[in-house]
Amino acid sequence: MTVADNTPILVGVGQRTFRDSGHRERTPVDALQCAIELAMEDSGAYKALQGAIDVLITEPSLLEVTPELAALLPQYPSIELAKRLGFDSRCLKAPEGGNGPQMLVNHFAQQLHEGKARAVAIAGGELSASLRALLGNGHDISHWPKAEPGQCDEPWPNRDGANAEEHRHNLWLPTHMYPLFENALRHRYGHTLEQHLAHIGRIMEGLSHTACETPDAWSYQRPRDASTLMSFGDSSPYLAFPYNRYLCAQMNVDMAAAVILTTVGTARELGIASDRWIYLHGCADANEVWHVSEREDLSRSSSIEIAGKAALQRAGCDIDDIAIMDLYSCFPCAVELACDALSIDPFGDRALSLTGGLPYFGGPGHSYSLHAITTIVQQLRERPEDRGLITANGWYMTKQSIGVYSATPPSSAWQRGNDRELQARIDNAPHPQVEAAPEGAARVDSYTVVCNKGVPDQGIIVGRLDSGARFIAHTEQDETLLKQLLSEDVIGQRGQVSAGETHNLFRFD
Repeated sequence: MTVADNTPILVGVGQRTFRDSGHRERTPVDALQCAIELAMEDSGAYKALQGAIDVLITEPSLLEVTPELAALLPQYPSIELAKRLGFDSRCLKAPEGGNGPQMLVNHFAQQLHEGKARAVAIAGGELSASLRALLGNGHDISHWPKAEPGQCDEPWPNRDGANAEEHRHNLWLPTHMYPLFENALRHRYGHTLEQHLAHIGRIMEGLSHTACETPDAWSYQRPRDASTLMSFGDSSPYLAFPYNRYLCAQMNVDMAAAVILTTVGTARELGIASDRWIYLHGCADANEVWHVSEREDLSRSSSIEIAGKAALQRAGCDIDDIAIMDLYSCFPCAVELACDALSIDPFGDRALSLTGGLPYFGGPGHSYSLHAITTIVQQLRERPEDRGLITANGWYMTKQSIGVYSATPPSSAWQRGNDRELQARIDNAPHPQVEAAPEGAARVDSYTVVCNKGVPDQGIIVGRLDSGARFIAHTEQDETLLKQLLSEDVIGQRGQVSAGETHNLFRFD
């Protein structure tokens, strides 16, 4: 079959891990520039792409969520990047969310297909480790570029991932929210605590070993076995039950990555060899019911299931045809939920991550999946008959973007597919509403215990009133109760909930 000229392809990828944290001269824009230049060199047509890239998008820095740090960072680095790289490009800033890299690939694949862009560069990175080292050692970062004159658009609006009740009950931090999914999974699986910790440890040990063998990984040559990962001592205390530090995304890193997309026709014009091309065979985006406290079942991800199956169907394959994959892995439950939704055996022959995942490869904010996409492109070039899968997740299992890739051209013409139909299936499904002032008999749907330096500090309950309405509440500040919550599965247990000004209170029967 002849491949149409307007078929979208990835033609260049680049990533760099900067191990000299605290480098006093390197700036965030320098890191992004390095990644884009690597991607341009990877294409084999650096000079040609320099004049062809007409859209440049950067991922937001995770540090921007802290107002004091945001004031020190370049808010729109694409403006400075375009000047440095000699691009005559439209400058854009991506929305918050770890799904962003794959979402942008999906979006701009269609834009390229429709002739609305010629070549697109997407870049992201973090210098969190350097920022911490520099400020911690009394250095300043006044030389980091700030605001640049010029136009940078933000066409995708940001939306807070948590609602007012979740914020009121200290459920806005990912380390507090994701344990709700994990404990719900444990209950659905029927695991004892010991069985489930072993289950998590086995999954995460596999990721750690992959990172150990990946030169760009932050934890390169530093493997940790399951027993180490699941230890809860001084080096890795509980953050919120059942997660310790080893099980969470490693955010304190210095990393950057970039990918470049164009079309088959433009690639030919620019002289980019076909052995550089990777096709996006199928893709999809879907959002879960936006707020966690309003979701019907905290142990399942309908958005991954619906978007994943759609992406596979659009690619003309099923999950058994996928040879390599990278499942988003900010926390263990993200991997488990994806495996359940897509019928993937977590202990099968296929590795669940190409990089080692966010806890061990590194979690550079919103841009991790740029590293996953870079790695899948590099690997698929060496195995052109195979297909690869990327899942990317934003907020609290809220935003899902999925892509199916191959070096082999698709058997039919490129079609993006209608994601609005997918979203309608989620939006139209029944789900509970949150009662801000709950009173009366209730049961536990999930829970966690937030810890302070490993010591149980606050129990948080997400449950249902007998009316079916959801509520969020804290438990009593009782040391014996909090220790009990660390050792028993209380999902399904009943009690009484009462409304409060600062927070609601749940008491077990």
